Amino acid sequence: MKLLLHLTVALSTLLISPISARPLLAKSTNKIAQNSAFDEPFCYMKTPDGKTVDLGKLCEKSPTSGTSQTCIPGANMAAKVSIAQANYDGNFFSGQVLNQGCKTIKNVKVNYEVLDELGDLIDNGFIYTKPVTLAPGQSATFRGAVVAGAKVQATYADAQE
Repeated sequence: MKLLLHLTVALSTLLISPISARPLLAKSTNKIAQNSAFDEPFCYMKTPDGKTVDLGKLCEKSPTSGTSQTCIPGANMAAKVSIAQANYDGNFFSGQVLNQGCKTIKNVKVNYEVLDELGDLIDNGFIYTKPVTLAPGQSATFRGAVVAGAKVQATYADAQE
């Protein structure tokens, strides 16, 4: 059980790291651009040589009654709601979140910040997910128009139990 919890936390870290490391500013046209992450598997990891490894079987919710046994207990909502994917196309910020907690959560939203070319904060806000209520192990998408900037990044996801 403890090993499974450590694997889940490590997997979450691996999922979020490649997202925050992707460049958001295209050099040739000075326009905002990023490859869409939606053609990648929902649960994956990138190897050092750039290959994508599908971890879908590890991320599936086991068919048990009640809550998932791989959930993250406790009061820290940021640990329970992970941002699995994030994409900014110059106008819209979108992605996916996952409820890794042991309880159903509601009013799930993704907080973000918009930075200029120098890395200075020019705007921030949040986007609610669809659906806004998530059972343990369930995922949801978010998409919303944001102020144009050089970089838009998710800061954290928030919800209520």
